[in-house]
Amino acid sequence: MSDVAAMASASTQMNQQRVSEQSQIMVMKQAMDMQEQGAMQLLESVTDTAVPTTGANPADRVGANVDVKA
Repeated sequence: MSDVAAMASASTQMNQQRVSEQSQIMVMKQAMDMQEQGAMQLLESVTDTAVPTTGANPADRVGANVDVKA
């Protein structure tokens, strides 16, 4: 009988470990999803407030206007 009890105990422990691992994986996936959403919000906020860079370089305007009156 001790062999049967040992096998039952080992089976129960393995089952509990599997359930624990599955719950840890689910929590990790939820945390990753939350981080992904936060990163997307951050990226969207950066692109919404970005300043257009067209003509921002002074070298692009050099020579565009010439003052002919002296």
